[in-house]
Amino acid sequence: MHPKPPPNSRKAKLYNSRTIRSEAVDPSLNDGILTIPQFLSSREYEIRAFEHSQLNTKYASSNRVFQSLPRTLRRRTASHNVKRIPKRMRKKALREMQSSINGVPQKKKQPRGRERYRLKQMKRLLKIASKIKQLRGAAAANTSKTIPERLKELNIQLSELQQKKLKPINNICGAVDHCCTGKICPKPSGNVKYGSRQKTFTWQPTHIWHAKRFHMSKKWGFQIPFSPNQKCFRATSRVAKQGTIIFDTSYYAELLVECPNTTSLESVLQEITKYNSPLPPWLTQGSRAYTNWIYADDRRLCPGSLLVHGTSVLVRLHPSMYEDFFRYLVTFTENLKASVTDCRYAIGSLNLMGPTALQTIGKVLHLNGAKRSTSSNWFLYCNSNDPALIPEGTTFAFYVDDPRCWKRPVSPPLAPKNNRDLLSVLSKNESFIDDDAIRGLFTSEGRTDSYKDMYSIKRIGKEFGLSDPFSQRIRSSSQIPIIITKGANQTWTAQAPWHWIQPIWSKLVQVPGIKTGGMRQEHQINFERGKATFPYDYPYLSEGYKYNDALQEAHALKREKMPPSKKQPTSMEQGLELAGGDWWFLRKWTFTYPLIEKDVIRNHPFGEFTDDRYRRILDENDALIVISAVREEWKKAKRPMKMDELPVTLYKKNDHVHKAFVEGSFKPDFSKFPSLPVVQKKFQLTGKGTIKDSARIYEIPAGNHKEPELKHLIGFITTGTFNMSEGVPTGIGSINAKFKDRKRFMIRNVGCTRFYYAKAEEIKT
Repeated sequence: MHPKPPPNSRKAKLYNSRTIRSEAVDPSLNDGILTIPQFLSSREYEIRAFEHSQLNTKYASSNRVFQSLPRTLRRRTASHNVKRIPKRMRKKALREMQSSINGVPQKKKQPRGRERYRLKQMKRLLKIASKIKQLRGAAAANTSKTIPERLKELNIQLSELQQKKLKPINNICGAVDHCCTGKICPKPSGNVKYGSRQKTFTWQPTHIWHAKRFHMSKKWGFQIPFSPNQKCFRATSRVAKQGTIIFDTSYYAELLVECPNTTSLESVLQEITKYNSPLPPWLTQGSRAYTNWIYADDRRLCPGSLLVHGTSVLVRLHPSMYEDFFRYLVTFTENLKASVTDCRYAIGSLNLMGPTALQTIGKVLHLNGAKRSTSSNWFLYCNSNDPALIPEGTTFAFYVDDPRCWKRPVSPPLAPKNNRDLLSVLSKNESFIDDDAIRGLFTSEGRTDSYKDMYSIKRIGKEFGLSDPFSQRIRSSSQIPIIITKGANQTWTAQAPWHWIQPIWSKLVQVPGIKTGGMRQEHQINFERGKATFPYDYPYLSEGYKYNDALQEAHALKREKMPPSKKQPTSMEQGLELAGGDWWFLRKWTFTYPLIEKDVIRNHPFGEFTDDRYRRILDENDALIVISAVREEWKKAKRPMKMDELPVTLYKKNDHVHKAFVEGSFKPDFSKFPSLPVVQKKFQLTGKGTIKDSARIYEIPAGNHKEPELKHLIGFITTGTFNMSEGVPTGIGSINAKFKDRKRFMIRNVGCTRFYYAKAEEIKT
């Protein structure tokens, strides 16, 4: 073999750069033993040079201050606005902005705030002026009224507006109470500057704060925070188990029913709650809140809560069902001579989830004039180490000071020494409700009085500037009536006048370690706790079925726009919708499959028909063809579906039709199938695999069948993903009530051919 040729001059430099010089004979190595001090002293220069090179490489990089911040502190405007950077780094950030290393000139200063708004108004006026100038030359414009006549009409309108009496405002912030009795309250006009954006979808009190940090969703007449801009799936799961996560739920609707006497009050409570006569004393006396399903006309509507005070009832429910429920309640209370007030835009609310939720809200609420027993028990509950001991429905009501009057959140004080046993307090079943605070929140006058002398942000800053720099608070005459209730799923709800929600929120987000969430995070937390979320997991309710239907339509539109190469194959679905649960198909299939004439021998491979031209169902293929044909006619008719005739309904053990269906003795009418009874269950995989939304649920086939077929389909998954709390994929879904006692099932995701074994447990609804 010939020796390698020597490297040429061009390659020599490259080879030399990759050569590491080393000393073959090291005096610190004697008989295979290394003398550490001697070795370090001989290599000291090399070690120090290596450290310096690492530091130089780190600081010589082009990363600026705002690029080195942790993910939770990153802001889009941090590259040019030092107020978005922590104070200890602002000087360096300013130096970086002033330097011209990047060769980018400084941006021209743009008008901001009021100046920018004034310029925009001038621009609009100029556009209007140009249009008026064009109309002057038109023939039609000259035939109208003269300018003096138009001015006269405008003067008359102005004088009428001046004589019209408006609601008096007792503060400089423009906070007023907005409610109506006996009818749906019109949407508030909002800020003049942003009024045009709120014609259809109202802003919540914290909209400006959320719009900078969240993806917003337009639903139910509100702009609702959907999910933070930053990734937060793991963080949400962690905080829900260890800290506090808060939500602005002012989009939840409140209404007030004022009854003339106790008899009418009991009639209203029996109509809208799950209780019949006799009603529990804690409900009629108002010592605790009702936190369960809201009913109307013996029909379950949505989750909600209500609190009784005297002969008045404050009802809080999901906004999707509010208008229908309000109209129903107005009609129902006509004979009872009770009044119904729409407080949707008068009372706001916040939800707090997590084990430290009560401690968190206790840091920003400072009681004002509360009874001694109420304040001592409030401090006891706030400092409790195990909030799960507190029963559902526990309610506090009191007045608090403006939380902005404190520089920073303050930990609540300890309860008195003679009142530090939580179990003994719980055994007494005491009421922690201040009657004056309840009246302050239940009446329009009380809510208006709470806005009296309400400080603006500018006034707050001025007062702190005039106060002692060592003082932690300023004085204010404002008093806020607030109700705090423990609801389902270890959730605390705070209700206060609409315009006081933003000040409370601004202080809550200053509490260290607190996280904020939207609708997606609320759904995630409920899912990890094994609880269903309204309306996503309730296809047997009208709003849940509407959501499922909208999901299918959106997926169909998206699929139509895809090129053929990107469309997912659907042969394995056998006519099922690709998104959501195809409950319409499941009902038809469940009641049609037993009608197959299995004993008849087919004479030819074509379809056979009766004398009345109806297709005979001789096998599964005939059943699928019939169902598909009926579906096409249904779609052409634009899916006429009455909400009281949904394809699925919740199983009721006292219903004779449901009972006969489960026992197998029910024989449906071929011309009209009843709603399919279903039960809600939580599923967990027993081996490897994944669960996704809209997955199909099958019974485990008997005999030698390894994989289920279409005849084994019994339900759908409404919510499914990896569960951070369980450490395995889980799902929430509904199945045919005939299989309600089964514990094991098989699940297949949409578009997949693989089946996974899962165990199930029933969810109490």
